[in-house]
Amino acid sequence: MLPRRALIGSLVLAVVAGCTSSGGGGGLPAGPELLDKAAESMKTVTSTHFSIKVDGELPGVPVKSAEGDLNAQGESKGRANVEQFGQLIEVEYVLVGQDLHFKGPTGGYTKLPAALAGQVYDPTAILDPDKGVARVLADARDAKTVSSADGVSVVTGTVPRDVVAGLVPGIDADVASTFSVRDDKLEQAVFELPSGAKVTIDLSDFNKPVTVSPPA
Repeated sequence: MLPRRALIGSLVLAVVAGCTSSGGGGGLPAGPELLDKAAESMKTVTSTHFSIKVDGELPGVPVKSAEGDLNAQGESKGRANVEQFGQLIEVEYVLVGQDLHFKGPTGGYTKLPAALAGQVYDPTAILDPDKGVARVLADARDAKTVSSADGVSVVTGTVPRDVVAGLVPGIDADVASTFSVRDDKLEQAVFELPSGAKVTIDLSDFNKPVTVSPPA
């Protein structure tokens, strides 16, 4: 029979081991530190492939999904699904210099001032250090790491509405957010609005050359 002191020690070790193996968060990296590092790293990104998906209604934003490439010079090309008169239409776009070129299901490209992109959705905001993902990560409150496995850390937090609005127009409230970070780079951001709508941004192919030219 074990002495009482040895028995108590064994019970303590068992409890500690049980807590550690349960994934209670004791060994997880700190959420604020992860987001701060990712914010600084994203400021140096020169280009990325992106996809955006909107589930639900985002006031004043007709874009339901978009995918393309962009660089830190504010140039981008890709395609988007836009709601118009109750129907979804797919458009191709090229944003270069001071011009926005877009093409609907029929016909060729139409050229408009690049400033008009912000009235629909401007993907180049993603890499803007003052209003893009870098600022969103830096200003997220109550950051908490909920998992870390296979090189990806998942951090939850709350982003103030004036900060997230620079990245995703149409958001008029603080939003619960979930960030997936790998190698100090943001791979995914999910913003859940109080209305139930959700916006998901996925990023990949960091720093691969992206050259954007006006359509012929």
